[in-house]
Amino acid sequence: MAEIRRYLPGDEGAVSALLRRTLLEVNANYCPKGEIEWLYNRYTPETVAQIAKDGHMYVMTENGTIAGTGTVVQTGERECEIIAAFLLPETIGRGLGTQLFDVLEADEWCAASKRIWLTSSVNALDFYEKRGYVNPNGYRTRGADNLLTMEILK
Repeated sequence: MAEIRRYLPGDEGAVSALLRRTLLEVNANYCPKGEIEWLYNRYTPETVAQIAKDGHMYVMTENGTIAGTGTVVQTGERECEIIAAFLLPETIGRGLGTQLFDVLEADEWCAASKRIWLTSSVNALDFYEKRGYVNPNGYRTRGADNLLTMEILK
């Protein structure tokens, strides 16, 4: 079983590598090339450290290796967003995403929110829909920003 803990300074290199690898090996099969390039360039170790400073970043470890990550950020008084939720490609489909999201959604900012939202890749829509997330723009419809937004209203 994987363990989940809060981000610690020094994790940023491994988290950045995980994010970038999963973007190239998984998400690139479903998302536009420009989107993948933008995200790949965004998730540097420096940016990961800043995201962790601004939000509540969690890392999932298995046998001492960071195998997953996700971050909760406040986007309003009673609203939070889950960002950069990724698993290593070889761990997808083993229930680790469910374990990670149980922790992310239990975070104190999410627990106090009336709305939890995220931006989804096409390949993750089934997972989010099974967890009760819905697209406010209509079933699997991209918004004006061309993103797939999913949300839970409490």
